[in-house]
Amino acid sequence: MRNRNSLTRQLSIAMAALAFVAVAVSTAAFYIVYAVLERLHVVAPLPPGVADTTGLDVGITLAACVVGVALALAVAIRLARRIVQPLGAVGEAARRIADGDLTTRIAPVRAAHGEAALLIADFNAMADRLQRMSDDVKLWNAQIAHELRTPLTILRGRLQGAKDGVFPLDDALVVGLMKQVEGLTRLVEDLRSVSLAESGRLELVIGDVDLAAELEDMRPILSSMLSPAGFELEMTLEAGVVRADAARIRQAVVALVDNACRHASPCILRLAVEFTRSEAVITVADKGPGLPPEFERSAFHQFVRGTKNSGGSGLGLSVVQAIARAHGGDASYQRTNDRSLFRILLPMPKG
Repeated sequence: MRNRNSLTRQLSIAMAALAFVAVAVSTAAFYIVYAVLERLHVVAPLPPGVADTTGLDVGITLAACVVGVALALAVAIRLARRIVQPLGAVGEAARRIADGDLTTRIAPVRAAHGEAALLIADFNAMADRLQRMSDDVKLWNAQIAHELRTPLTILRGRLQGAKDGVFPLDDALVVGLMKQVEGLTRLVEDLRSVSLAESGRLELVIGDVDLAAELEDMRPILSSMLSPAGFELEMTLEAGVVRADAARIRQAVVALVDNACRHASPCILRLAVEFTRSEAVITVADKGPGLPPEFERSAFHQFVRGTKNSGGSGLGLSVVQAIARAHGGDASYQRTNDRSLFRILLPMPKG
């Protein structure tokens, strides 16, 4: 409040001084110019017997100064309130947010117009984003803890059982433990990829990538993922080169195929590459129930699952989208009559 009064007082004094100086300078200039013109005989001096009205003029000038100063003060106070009130509201809200109250918002201020109203709107938008970021961090912490707890609990239980002699330390136990470690490794890598993409720091090693050749080389890996789940792989690969990170493209394709293994019905999984004038499109098509309509908009969000107990970390599609966007493209979903189409869209090099 002290700062607000101080700013108001300074504006009022400045406006009043400006009005006084303006009247005084204009009056003094009038008398100086008139005196010079009289000396140069441009204007005639007062004739004899005509009363000198200089005193009256000075009085009128002083009265004009008083009226001008009063009007300037009134305008200055009104203007200062219109400026200071929004600034005071923003300052108070900023202090509350600095104290940790991210729910603080500035109510509409009647005196706020133009830039002041825009400042309040921008501040509220910033506060909304800060609160969403804070909520996202809390959600991320809870989700990460949840995702890590299950495989760590299994690893600890199996190792403790092997130590106590409950489980024989044979090849089957080692293979089971390795699967849990691989799952943890992939979860950590997915978390890392999404986090780096969210912060704009996902590193890409860009080069010319022949998508058809790259995906053809992945055929054995993809078949080994699909066969145990009852899927067959069919590829339709159009030749073409894009500027991309080959390792990241492989990571995204594996994520889409793994997503199909978890959620689609056993079928012939179709992996296709096609090119338009502006982009390369990688499509993974499966026969499955598809995404529920209410889930389609959030399917590519982190830790979102379409069905309960479906397995997975809820990060696969978000990793795909993060990689696509890091390349300047995007990821999308489309449902046809009997197939779900997940696409990676990559921009074609210009020129």
